[in-house]
Amino acid sequence: MVSILFPSTQVSKEASHALCISSCLLLCGSFRYGVHGPSSRPGKLGSGPRGDFRISARVSAGRLLAGKLSSGGTPITNLSRAGALRAFTTVTALYLPPLKLADMPYYSGLVNNDAKVLVAMRCRPPHPEVVDAVLATWSNVFLAVQRDVPLASGACDAAPPDAATQMACFAKAFNDPPATKVPSSLAHTFNYAATLYDADHAALAQWLQNNYGIYPAFSGMGYSVKDSYSLESQPMSSQQVLVKSLSSEYILKNVTLAEAGCRCISVAPYPGRSNDPLEPDFISQAGGDGVCKSVDRLAARRGRHKN
Repeated sequence: MVSILFPSTQVSKEASHALCISSCLLLCGSFRYGVHGPSSRPGKLGSGPRGDFRISARVSAGRLLAGKLSSGGTPITNLSRAGALRAFTTVTALYLPPLKLADMPYYSGLVNNDAKVLVAMRCRPPHPEVVDAVLATWSNVFLAVQRDVPLASGACDAAPPDAATQMACFAKAFNDPPATKVPSSLAHTFNYAATLYDADHAALAQWLQNNYGIYPAFSGMGYSVKDSYSLESQPMSSQQVLVKSLSSEYILKNVTLAEAGCRCISVAPYPGRSNDPLEPDFISQAGGDGVCKSVDRLAARRGRHKN
């Protein structure tokens, strides 16, 4: 199976961040990941829910792919940027047959940048529990925060001074009671998450951005929102958000490429790169084992690239 991994999708809004494609993990700072499944494309996600279950099984089986765009010069050693706790990933099955590089990032709420070095990886974690990949829902985010930021007894009794503990206390305070009406259940979760973006919780929103790559474009539904990169200049209605929620996404620990079992390539800008497909098999064939190997250009198979 193949998966496509992206460093935190919203993080990619910074020019220096990369475009990533994978099926279990996220890479250094711009995109997300996906898992291999039956042939389907982002426009054909009627099988999305079934794919999610398959993807979960494959995530636990440890199959991933990732990629990103960077300014070059900085070694890529982890799935996300240095200091981050988590990375994003999305489902590879949705990108087979492979899309050309120019089109792929839009489905994860990102954009392509032809002036940046492309870093792409395909990962098969030897120990899936190490990456701790979970569907990117708000409920799972709050649980992940509690695993990533352990709380001492009584830490939340008084107002904690640091943002990490504040965020962990906020996550711990979330409750998710059963409900008989789906809209009511979802409204409860989304209303709680929405308070992160009010004036009283700016420090927590910043913490999520820095450590998880979670920006206001994050839906928390387990799906990235297509075209959400331009959300600030092109706001969306709830109808648009739901219709464009096409690509499943997961969050996982920001482990090293070696720990995630990644093969990685880096591709400098060249004329026409954006029109070439990002082929998972090529990444696994041409990529370095646990390190990023430079290749001249994207290709569909080994015979088409130069060593």
